[in-house]
Amino acid sequence: MNKIPVHKASLLYPGEIAVLRGSRDIDRFPAVDYAHRDDYYVFIFLEKGYVKFMIDFAEYELADAAALCIQPGQVHLCLECTDICGWFLMVDAMFVNDEHKSVFEKLSFLKSKPELNDDNILDLKYCIAAMNRRLKNGERFAENSIVGSLLSAYIGMVAEIYRKGLPASANSRHGVITSQFKALLSANYKTVKSPSQYASLLNISPAYLNEAVKNTAGMSVSLCIRAEIVMQAKRLLFHTRMSVKEIALELGYDDCAYFIRLFTKTSSLSPVQFRQKAESGKRKEIP
Repeated sequence: MNKIPVHKASLLYPGEIAVLRGSRDIDRFPAVDYAHRDDYYVFIFLEKGYVKFMIDFAEYELADAAALCIQPGQVHLCLECTDICGWFLMVDAMFVNDEHKSVFEKLSFLKSKPELNDDNILDLKYCIAAMNRRLKNGERFAENSIVGSLLSAYIGMVAEIYRKGLPASANSRHGVITSQFKALLSANYKTVKSPSQYASLLNISPAYLNEAVKNTAGMSVSLCIRAEIVMQAKRLLFHTRMSVKEIALELGYDDCAYFIRLFTKTSSLSPVQFRQKAESGKRKEIP
């Protein structure tokens, strides 16, 4: 496999802006036992049970009442699933407004998940139950329908829960700049490599960008850029059979030796060592 599979809403759910499935419907899903990306948002609301996901090499455990948003482009895999009762909502990115996208992006950048209180749980239950009831009665998701309004409200409630889980610095001016920088980095990591270039794109000084990102994310802009490159490289090393040279070129590095040094300095393993260790881990997981 030379590419990480991408699940596209237009192929899986033609003509739909959103799809709602309850845990009782899981048997109707295609078996997805491999790491992949989606081009849509996935909102998971677990009422009870246990699920463990790997999302970009970070493990997320959901137990009993929990919520999680998987964003378009994130490589993910369900590692474990036990006695679940809950809901999976797949939503076209066009239906998630920019403010909410920013909130989901911030919390994923910090690699943490939101905590639910009793009021959150009741709100999500009532809203998603109302959506499900109307869908069973033949209504469709649309921006000008009641079920569309319920969808928008549900996403807004999840975003509010995420927002409350953010540290104060994430909602400050520094937090806004960091979020804008992260969005630019995600879109341009193959071609834009230096902090000064990102500062120029944001119309601020490199020093101020570095101050904002350090205050919010705890690392310099240079380290963030390097971390993004290495993350993308790990995805390709783990999930494809591309050679190290092919991966270096894919990520915008003509000098493969330089790419290997950058990867090794950041991860303490060379690309080949990382792949060998990953493959060894895969073999151990096979029963």
